[in-house]
Amino acid sequence: MFITDVSIRRPVVAWVMSLILIVFGLFVFSQLPVRELPEGLQPPVVQIKVDYKSASAPIIDQEVTQVIEDVIGGVEGIKNINSTSENGSSSINVEFNPDIDLDNAANDIRERVARVVDRLPSEAAAPQILKQSAGFSTTMWLAVSSATWSDLELGDYVERYLVDQFSSVKNVGTIRTGGLRDLSVRVWIDPIKLAANNLTIQEVEGAIRKENVSLPAGTLEATNIDLILNLDKSYNDIEKLKTLPIKKNINSVVRLSDVANVEFGPVSEKNLFKAQSKDALNLKTVGIGIYAKSGASTVELSKEINKKIDEVKKTLPDDLNIEVAFNRATYVGTAIDEVYKTLIIAFILVVIIIYLFLGNIKAVIVPAVALPVSLIAVSYTHLTLPTKRIV
Repeated sequence: MFITDVSIRRPVVAWVMSLILIVFGLFVFSQLPVRELPEGLQPPVVQIKVDYKSASAPIIDQEVTQVIEDVIGGVEGIKNINSTSENGSSSINVEFNPDIDLDNAANDIRERVARVVDRLPSEAAAPQILKQSAGFSTTMWLAVSSATWSDLELGDYVERYLVDQFSSVKNVGTIRTGGLRDLSVRVWIDPIKLAANNLTIQEVEGAIRKENVSLPAGTLEATNIDLILNLDKSYNDIEKLKTLPIKKNINSVVRLSDVANVEFGPVSEKNLFKAQSKDALNLKTVGIGIYAKSGASTVELSKEINKKIDEVKKTLPDDLNIEVAFNRATYVGTAIDEVYKTLIIAFILVVIIIYLFLGNIKAVIVPAVALPVSLIAVSYTHLTLPTKRIV
């Protein structure tokens, strides 16, 4: 009752208090981050990915997935472990309790996985540790396209120059590529020529492994100088690689080009990414998928990525373009706008209903002023829980 009495006897004080609430409320409201879901609904998740080309799902499950699961099971704060073993790759999602710090959890997982790297198959790629959120979905997809560049050139440029630039943007959790065709040297062996030279696939593979090497050969120490010796037999030219000796006969040498066709090509032909618009149809395209960190604002991350795109465009080569193909912040922004519209409609209806019941304009003024002040002042109470959410 004290506040009511003061407001009646000193209306100026009531106005000043309302203005203070409005000013602080607007300031705090402008500082609130925007998220699609409350933080508690997106617990931190660490994903472990291991590629093991040409291996079947049962082999990957036994030699990769189970080995990693056994070593990470004792990490503090784990809620669930979900693993998927499929042909060519293993994926393990480790979900933690919401109060666990994502960076610390990722470091714990990384440390434990490092203990068993030597127990994984030698042909398997190094494990990738990725930080993400439960219900993990792409925040943005960027399309890098060109009308003149080949798939291999486009993918090589994206991997060399663009992935690292976007990875450094604040609140970016993970970067993945879509339609990326890694540049490689493809050796297409002709079985007829192979049989004619009395060779096997194993002999050709062994020759490539033995002849294409770069090894340290020791050091030479002198009075005033020390020299480091390297045995460099690696091939940096495809034409030289074609002359690699496979087998020595009495009067001749069978070279790689005698039994195979050697050319540049992608590691896999199965990767494809399409992002077409009216002004860019049927262009060679590589996608860059951007995932936000756990708890990061989708809208703020979208703004930072758009700023980075403007910077990157200034340094892009000719005939190369980058644009946003998908942006989840568009949905979030639209949902926030609908919330604002709903609040305005509700305010208008409340005022109309009060007027219809009381039939007095002066009686409507008080709630018409009190409702906006109360709504704006609510933001001030969120100083300890700063988040605008869509629920």
